[in-house]
Amino acid sequence: MTVNEKIAKVRQRMAENQIAACVIPGADPHLSEYFSHHWGTVTYISGFTGEAGTVAIATDMSGLWTDGRYYTQADIELSGSEVQLFRASEPETPTIPKYLSQHLPEGSVVGLNGRLFSAAAVKAMQEEYGKKNITVNTHVDYANEIWTERPAENLTQVYTLDVCYAGKSTADKLAEVRAKVKEEGADSLIVSRLDNVAWLLNIRADDVLNNPVVIAYAFVSQDSATLYTEESRVPASVVEDLRANGVELKPYEDIFSDLASLSQAQTVLCDEKEANFNLYEAAAGNKNLTVINKTNPIPLMKAMKNETETANTFKAYLYDGCAEAEFYGWFTEEWEKGTQFNEWELAEKLHSFRAQQPGFKGDSFTTIMGYKENAAMMHYAPTAAKSKKLEKEGLLLNDSGGQYLCGTTDTTRTIAVGPLTDEERRDFTLVVRSVIDLSCARWLEGTTGRDLDILARNNLWQLGINYRCGTGHGVGYLLNVHEGPQGLKSTVPLKEGMVLTIEPGVYTEGSHGVRTENTAVIRKGEKTEYGQFYYFEIFTVVPIDTRCLDLSLLEDRHIQWINDYHKHVYETVAPHVSPRAKAWLENACKAISR
Repeated sequence: MTVNEKIAKVRQRMAENQIAACVIPGADPHLSEYFSHHWGTVTYISGFTGEAGTVAIATDMSGLWTDGRYYTQADIELSGSEVQLFRASEPETPTIPKYLSQHLPEGSVVGLNGRLFSAAAVKAMQEEYGKKNITVNTHVDYANEIWTERPAENLTQVYTLDVCYAGKSTADKLAEVRAKVKEEGADSLIVSRLDNVAWLLNIRADDVLNNPVVIAYAFVSQDSATLYTEESRVPASVVEDLRANGVELKPYEDIFSDLASLSQAQTVLCDEKEANFNLYEAAAGNKNLTVINKTNPIPLMKAMKNETETANTFKAYLYDGCAEAEFYGWFTEEWEKGTQFNEWELAEKLHSFRAQQPGFKGDSFTTIMGYKENAAMMHYAPTAAKSKKLEKEGLLLNDSGGQYLCGTTDTTRTIAVGPLTDEERRDFTLVVRSVIDLSCARWLEGTTGRDLDILARNNLWQLGINYRCGTGHGVGYLLNVHEGPQGLKSTVPLKEGMVLTIEPGVYTEGSHGVRTENTAVIRKGEKTEYGQFYYFEIFTVVPIDTRCLDLSLLEDRHIQWINDYHKHVYETVAPHVSPRAKAWLENACKAISR
């Protein structure tokens, strides 16, 4: 079926059930950023393949709401269908509830799957729709019902992450979480986000592509803990380890009936931003439970990496730096010989070099290997069927990373594959300057990522340039490559042990994209009469392509930073790579001067 034919089928079911509009999110029941193909309903119904989007279908319209990272991609992928693009990052664009409230008759019913929206989101919808006497049916899932060839969930074998990698045992983490829950005036905690479950119980799997998580829920009380997942794929050794740490194993769906039937009176902490509406509804409907909406303590605990995790992450970035050096050494040699490549071939080759590193568990996200105008799409990814061939000019952007037992990596480098235009060289240099300015920051305790963001953007703002995405995000430990609550758009204070990417960019539609990305851990600096200071220590050990720089746009301190960084990269990586990669590193890390 075409996109329009699928939408017509959804409308037919809507008409049969008196549903005026249907809202279909890009989400799974755990509200994950990345999820299995089983929940790729937005792609199925609209053709849009970006990682963030929500579709609304009414009798006389269908629209996709997505953010600024995907405008260019969405324009291309929605072409030829009736689906209209709503640019959600723009202030003039109404939210879906506001739009539908304006366009639906009073007394209408909006349908959605309550497992795919947070409790907070559904409550906000109900409030907005209620102004016009519009109600919400949370048991509508027509798009998935018509998806006859829908993939099954990918339930893989669960394994334990040893304390030598995790730094703390499951029992220790449970004790700390229980104490935090008690501080919030609660007795128990619903854990629904996949990375929170994995971190808390020191378990991993490969249920979601590039994200080593287990499709599961957890429930933690003061005297017990339960993991809800498909039991058949949990080896006996893992079950034994969980029990030794005080964790019981039960079937995945049982959490709904268990919450609804708990007989012991208790106060349950349910973070309504994280728990799906139907999960919240199961707990809130139990008269024995008092459900309070408080922030789940786990994300902040998880974000502040312990010393074991931090030390291991330096190893992960060394392995990743070796893989990238091998890749660029190989590519440079082949490119100079006249070998032709497309983006997909390069992404596959880079993966093969990562796969040779110790403890490699897979890529940390789908590699963004974008040449020229494709790099202007921030989350572009080539495929075997659709990939641009490189020519002897312009810029190639490589944003990629790996999952290792000792950590998760994320690095972007933009390189010249031939002569550059003045605009390309200017943009590249401004981005590098922005990376350096933010990397050198020192800040007082209590400072947030949003407070620091201007240190990167200011170089671009001075020329009227901006980028429609965050400057940096948190990174998990053998977990999701995007991790909160820390980030450079976030208002959460930056703490010691938090890991952040620093990745400003310039994206010129139809021409080129430039991004340089380092990942850093927050360290505690000096304490003065004014308070405690913090700074970044960089994990990433991959050279920046100095051939692309316009040195006239850099101050002496920027040039010194680049030279110092490259000296560190060479000394760190060169002893561990092949002669070809070492020769490439030696050339790429040469000191520069005016």
